[in-house]
Amino acid sequence: MDKLLPGLIVAVVLAAILTVMWLGWRSRVRRDADLVVPEVPEGYVPVSSVDVLYVATTEGDRPLERLAVRGLGFRARAVLSIAPSGVVLAIPGERPSFIEATTLTSVAATNVAIDRVVESDGLIRIGWSIGGVPCDSYVRVVDADQLAVIADLERLLVPLPPAPTESESLS
Repeated sequence: MDKLLPGLIVAVVLAAILTVMWLGWRSRVRRDADLVVPEVPEGYVPVSSVDVLYVATTEGDRPLERLAVRGLGFRARAVLSIAPSGVVLAIPGERPSFIEATTLTSVAATNVAIDRVVESDGLIRIGWSIGGVPCDSYVRVVDADQLAVIADLERLLVPLPPAPTESESLS
């Protein structure tokens, strides 16, 4: 009997914590419901594919703010396929996510994303946008040359027009 009361208190506290976590995730899913990743277009033929560990998709330049985008909400093993038209992230059990080349904004090596910290430059950050909302997706290459994967992704980046010089902007 002397262990019953402390056991009940611990159970109630744990139930409250789990309830708050569940409500927080549901709120995040509602907040991000408008963010829809396009489906893979017909005729998509990858030039290269690599096994990766998908870590997360976060708000642009906010690596600690996860987005609850359908198909990209949870960490998992995945296959990253690269083609001139864009990138496909295929996570088993989820609909493959297509990142159009025109929405890619940056590619870089990093070492931190949400709850994952790895060795220096152990993750690849793929900057892109979903319906105009900037976001970053993080993957970790499993058994391939990470620098080659980054180079393949960088080839997809659409070059931005040069910024006008001071003399051009004054005229």
